[in-house]
Amino acid sequence: MRTLKEKQNISEVYFLDYFNNLIEGKKQRCSEIVKELLSQKTDIKDVYTDLYQRSLYRVGKMWDEGSLTVAEEHAASQITLELITSIKPKKSGKNKSVKKAIISCIDKEHHEIGALMVSNIFEFNGWDTKFLGASVPSKDLLKLIKSFKPELVGLSFNLYLNLLRLLNVIEHIRKFFPEQKIVIGGQAARLEKDNILKQFPDILYFDSLHELDSFIKNN
Repeated sequence: MRTLKEKQNISEVYFLDYFNNLIEGKKQRCSEIVKELLSQKTDIKDVYTDLYQRSLYRVGKMWDEGSLTVAEEHAASQITLELITSIKPKKSGKNKSVKKAIISCIDKEHHEIGALMVSNIFEFNGWDTKFLGASVPSKDLLKLIKSFKPELVGLSFNLYLNLLRLLNVIEHIRKFFPEQKIVIGGQAARLEKDNILKQFPDILYFDSLHELDSFIKNN
């Protein structure tokens, strides 16, 4: 199991160069760093975890401490979102899986970057994936589950205040689709996973994108 506290696979020199340019809003330099890493055959999951996720956690901490403005925090998030969207490796042609997944943020959850990275991991492994983005009402999610019939539904949960919304949407999915496989993720999920899993022991949770990737490849 690999967590953010463990040794990073991308060197601190690269991370600091990326992070300093990110908080200064220098998108071009951030893009150059990512392209350089990918040209060195760096695993995209390491880029996601050791650059994007790690830097945004630090940005959030700095904003919480008052050392970054809302505008600077939004700019860093937008740069990251654009990099994820624009710099994507091609899907492997080896896996012709017809498995389907829905990846969505719960209602009132507006932080969608982590969910997008999860969606991409499924796509890289050949899944037919629908990424719904931020703040999706439960009733609309349920309608899509009924029509799309995915093997797996991923729910992103980053703000602790949305815990009851997460529990409610899981209960609704269980009511109408009792066999539906569900995975949860996000910063708040990391903190609340033990409580959530006590109520829903069949829910899946992964500490890292590497762990998720291994699960997908073995299932």
